[in-house]
Amino acid sequence: MQEQVIEMAQSSPKETDGVRQRTAIRKAIILAAGSGRRMQPFTDTLPKCLAPVNGTPILINALSHLCDAGIRETVIVVGHHKEKIYELVGDDFRDMRIVYVESMDYASTNNMYSLWLARNHLCEDILLLEADVFFDRQLIDKMLSQEGGNLAAVACHQPWMSGTVASIDRNNFVQALLDTRHQASDFDYSKVFKTVNIYLLRREFLVRYFVPHLEAFIASGDVNDFYEVILHTMAYQRKYNMLAVLCDDVQWFEIDDENDRQDAEYLFASQERRYEYIQTQHGSYWRYDFTDHAYLYNLYFPPEEVVFYLKNHLDNLMLNYPAGQETLAGLIGTLIRQPTRRLVVGNGASELIKIISGKLFQRPIIPVPSFNEYTNAAPMGKVIEFHLTPPSFQLDVDEYAEKIIQCQADVAIVVTPNNPTSLAVPKSDLLRLIKKLANHDCMLVVDESFTDFIKDADLATLQNEIGTYQNFAIIKSLSKAYGIGGLRIGYLLTANSKFAEAVRKETHIWNINGFAEAFLRHAPRYRNEFARSCELVRADCDELYERLCAIPDLTVYQPDANFVFCRLPESSPSGPEVTQQLFIEYNMLMKHCAGKPLPEAHRYLRIASRTGPENHRFVEALRRVLGLQSEGCLSLPSGKTL
Repeated sequence: MQEQVIEMAQSSPKETDGVRQRTAIRKAIILAAGSGRRMQPFTDTLPKCLAPVNGTPILINALSHLCDAGIRETVIVVGHHKEKIYELVGDDFRDMRIVYVESMDYASTNNMYSLWLARNHLCEDILLLEADVFFDRQLIDKMLSQEGGNLAAVACHQPWMSGTVASIDRNNFVQALLDTRHQASDFDYSKVFKTVNIYLLRREFLVRYFVPHLEAFIASGDVNDFYEVILHTMAYQRKYNMLAVLCDDVQWFEIDDENDRQDAEYLFASQERRYEYIQTQHGSYWRYDFTDHAYLYNLYFPPEEVVFYLKNHLDNLMLNYPAGQETLAGLIGTLIRQPTRRLVVGNGASELIKIISGKLFQRPIIPVPSFNEYTNAAPMGKVIEFHLTPPSFQLDVDEYAEKIIQCQADVAIVVTPNNPTSLAVPKSDLLRLIKKLANHDCMLVVDESFTDFIKDADLATLQNEIGTYQNFAIIKSLSKAYGIGGLRIGYLLTANSKFAEAVRKETHIWNINGFAEAFLRHAPRYRNEFARSCELVRADCDELYERLCAIPDLTVYQPDANFVFCRLPESSPSGPEVTQQLFIEYNMLMKHCAGKPLPEAHRYLRIASRTGPENHRFVEALRRVLGLQSEGCLSLPSGKTL
């Protein structure tokens, strides 16, 4: 093993900086030697610390904040593609001196060895940083503002975090530092804090305790361990104290791979750029900290018992192949009390829509505006649109039947309640439509994905009439009603065995995952809980509707589903403008209807209902965006209130 210290030309730091005058910390050490294999292919040609977050490399971000905070000298332990760091950073960074320590064995050692190489610098108070943490300047200020002993920056543990955690006593002193080797599958993360990998270590501790222990580890050949082991021993023996500095109010992100880097880009982006990014996404919104009034959920189902079962059988559900189509159809049949032969199970309704609209039929027709996937799944130019006209947007089934027959459509779609209008088509009208099409070689497909939210849903569905007609099928997504959008379950129900078999042949052999199968096995046990959850959803949505109706000049359509369709006042900004402003100022997302095939589409909104308190905050925010006085106290993302 070799050690080489390269000291660059010095520059004279300014003494007029107020921060520098009030802090005794003059030196920082950044560990940046590692290979960063999880960041490949980026690290094939560059060190991980130069990965950009919104255009700023991780290392440059750290150096900038250290310099601004008054650090006069920063030691960087380099290894993998070290020449790239030399080239970018040089011999000084603004008015901060840079010292390089080279690790020749970076590929076979860990951060304890990297820090040992820099041991000659462990003779004064230092800030110690890992080179994979992107953070705001306030984090350094927070560390430097503390007086006294050693410090560790920590934050409340979040599900997405991994790595070393700290156990803290009631006086905020670190009791233990536990790396991933000490975090078993049943580890309770609610009782620990995640380390930010930024420490302030004092001279006496370094000279009397840390460096001797560091020397002992290296002398024994233990070069592939973490320096946190020494800090853990210190905390356990209580020879020195280390105070935990809670940094939940400061933005930071540890970047281990490309997914982390992308998450960090969102975290450190302006709210305007965040909005632009979200507009390119089609889900996974739980990863971002905003209130989602765009996607459509049942927030009261499934019960905790079902969730617990899935968690408790995680290993088996991941390891084993799921059941095939016939078994899955039987599980759906049990849930909805229908014969297996009538059912085809899809990876969400979207898989079945793709098959029906895109493969089996040549001339699909659909009332618009409606769910875009029916049009998107069809070959370009093949879809026939039947326009629902304002102000009612109600489907006239007699006119629709005439259009279907005139155009010789081979499949007709009806979504009820419709998306985005949230308006249901009366069951009697649908039965009349089925009869009108009976002799015209056209299959009617009714999408009932939101029917469970209709009052007296059992009377609204056509499922009980399915055996009477051969020219009729139901498509249903379980995602919306059952609160399982991530499990992806949908089904086709029809008495037309030829049609069912044609759809079935287009599905993949294992199109449904094991988690979805496990849910289907348990769902029938919770019929009463499901019915109650739909009642709660309806109550929340009804209240949202009433609150929206109180906004002057806003046209609000009474909903039959768990979302509300609105037309903005003529004097207000457009739907896209209101949607963007709502996100930027209040961190809430909803759908505007610009781009939908309806007159003045940019004036319409679709607002997903959530819980009562969330809906209340949404309406108050919308009032503000529309330039109206808020009727209550509204919590803002900053913690302020209106």
